[in-house]
Amino acid sequence: MSSPGRFAASPPRPGFAHGARPSVPVARGVSVFVGTSVAGAARLPETRTPMLVVGLGDPVSDVLVQLDDAVAQRVFAKCGVDEPGGCLPVVSDDDITRLLTACAEAWVDGGYGEPDASTNHDTTNHTWEPSFCPGGSAANVCKGVVNLSAGCVSRFVGMIGSDDVGDRYQNALLKQNVETVLLRCADATVSSARCLSLVERDGRRTMRTFLGASLHLGASDFPSTQAFRGSPKLLHVEGYTLYRPELAKRAMREARARGALVSLDLASFEVVRNCRASLVAILNENLVDLVFANEDEARELLVGDTTSHEARGFHERRRKQGKKGGASESNEEGTAATRDEDKDTFTRADADDAMRWLLRFCRVATVSLGARGCVSLDRNGKKGIAPGVRVPVIDTTGAGDSFTAGYLAAYLNGATPQACASCGCAVGTQAVQAVGAELSTAKWHELALVVQDVIMLDRERNLALVEETAGAA
Repeated sequence: MSSPGRFAASPPRPGFAHGARPSVPVARGVSVFVGTSVAGAARLPETRTPMLVVGLGDPVSDVLVQLDDAVAQRVFAKCGVDEPGGCLPVVSDDDITRLLTACAEAWVDGGYGEPDASTNHDTTNHTWEPSFCPGGSAANVCKGVVNLSAGCVSRFVGMIGSDDVGDRYQNALLKQNVETVLLRCADATVSSARCLSLVERDGRRTMRTFLGASLHLGASDFPSTQAFRGSPKLLHVEGYTLYRPELAKRAMREARARGALVSLDLASFEVVRNCRASLVAILNENLVDLVFANEDEARELLVGDTTSHEARGFHERRRKQGKKGGASESNEEGTAATRDEDKDTFTRADADDAMRWLLRFCRVATVSLGARGCVSLDRNGKKGIAPGVRVPVIDTTGAGDSFTAGYLAAYLNGATPQACASCGCAVGTQAVQAVGAELSTAKWHELALVVQDVIMLDRERNLALVEETAGAA
């Protein structure tokens, strides 16, 4: 949704005044800036969402270490990181502790060195101080939805260990207004999940994750009664749960039985590639209503399919763009080449094919396109297109989850795909300007007002269209 760089927000359209609220990347029917309402216009009642949203996923405590340019390479060398960026698993919680120790040693060994006049970078008063926040994809979505939607109840389900890490995680979620159903792992020797995230100045993250106790939550453990106490409106499942497909299916079936919608975030292209059979089985069972994918995940959906109409169109465009390096026409070699080449040229036509591929199984499909914004399409052909707004990136942790939260907050209030896409991009854009998947209470309040205004403008527009149609008849 956002990318590094400093770009001025688009100016407001006539009739809208700048206020204290963030600018919103929107298009086609919703104002570019959502601030003070048009002078003299009647304001709709405050949007309230008397609903329960449940999230299922891995309760991972994020340990965030910000790296200055002068110390980053030393930290990577101490931690044995040959290729910065990406996310890799580690064997035990001791590995996380060892990596944190290596970070501290690298900091003490070299500090920041001499100030770099060429970058004009202030090197004073910096200290080694990791920060902590409750993470995990579904938990981040729960935090976002509950803070964006007045009257919403958000509840997160997962498994933690019998340790201080798990206790701190639970307390931190409660402070973010998220109810918790966190089971304790039966094996007391298994630690709660942690993720060390090394964040460079340009926002790039290098992550090492120990999932620990979270992996011990199986289908038979799923606490249906506690999770769905009340009347659930939505179950949101993170894609990593596809590695435990029976757990995902049980939770989705239980939600369906209670009349709830189900949304699924595909998590990563590795998940799509490694769990394709489980994903297709779940989609074929009609257990999912909304699917969220980024461009890498959407590309992988099409790359791994050579038979559907949508996939054939995607592969044909790749062939027309020209084969780089003399890729073979054979299916196996051609598929590998498609993955490797044109990685930065995922087009809107490709996104449309990916959404149509998904709409064979679900109601709404959404593809985020990084700095280019997002596109969304429902089964009725209604489309949402929201451009990205380039901003200074501090940390991309949880940005995709924040996008999903903004989208769902609007969707659950009856907004169109266009308004939902606009809300998603607005929240995601703010998320990359904060460290970790944590926004301040004040920022959440600002964004909640943005979401409310977009929804109200969407309703006004739809009402005007209805009246215009009725008048014409």
